[in-house]
Amino acid sequence: MADKPYRVTSDNTGLGFWFRFRWRLAYIASSIYGSADRQASLDPKRELRKERAARLIAAYRDQGQ
Repeated sequence: MADKPYRVTSDNTGLGFWFRFRWRLAYIASSIYGSADRQASLDPKRELRKERAARLIAAYRDQGQ
C-alpha cells in the first residue's frame, strides 16, 4: 500500500449503498449525541469504524487482494 495513512471511512470497496448510508447516519449521530464521558474502549465511533474495517477486509479478501 502507499505511504499515506489509510482511511477506513473513505473506502467503499464491497460496501452496499444502504450499508454506507446507515453507517454514515450512525457515525454522525454518535458524533452529535454520543456521550463525552465514555471510556475510550466504549467509544461508539471506534466500534463503527471497526465494523466497517471488518467488512472492507472481507471484501478485499473476496476480491483476492
